Parts: sequence; structure tokens; C-alpha cells
Amino acid sequence: MAWDEYWKLILLGVVVSILPSITFAESISSVVDVDSLNRASFPKDFIFGTASAAYQYEGAAKEGGRGPSIWDTFTHSYP
Repeated sequence: MAWDEYWKLILLGVVVSILPSITFAESISSVVDVDSLNRASFPKDFIFGTASAAYQYEGAAKEGGRGPSIWDTFTHSYP
């Protein structure tokens, strides 16, 4: 009898842990319809680009015994 109760508890735990990921995936897919997204979706003079900041990768110069990175030194010398 006790074994049957454990299986019910395990099954409930699995369902509870999977349910949020299913509902989260559904909410993401309904935010943007990427099938209709193409170059014509943007203004004629729109330029696509990407960027990153060294601080995102370097950062935290005084954390964990680290010293300033090359980028930290550069940005403090030439603000």
C-alpha cells in the first residue's frame, strides 16, 4: 500500500515540474509570429547590426582578486 502512495507522489512531482515549462513555451511562441517576419517587416533604411560591450565580458575588476582588464584601463584613461 505504501508503495502505491509513493508512486502517486512521484508522478505528481513530475507533472508539477514539467507543467511550467509547457506553459512557458506556449507563451513564448505566441509573442512573435516569426513566420511572417522578413526584411519587408522593417523600414527601407533600417540597418541590421549587432554589438557587445567589453564590460559584459570583462567587468567586475575588483571581484575575486581580479585586477582591471585592458578595457577597464582604456575606458578610465579615455572616458
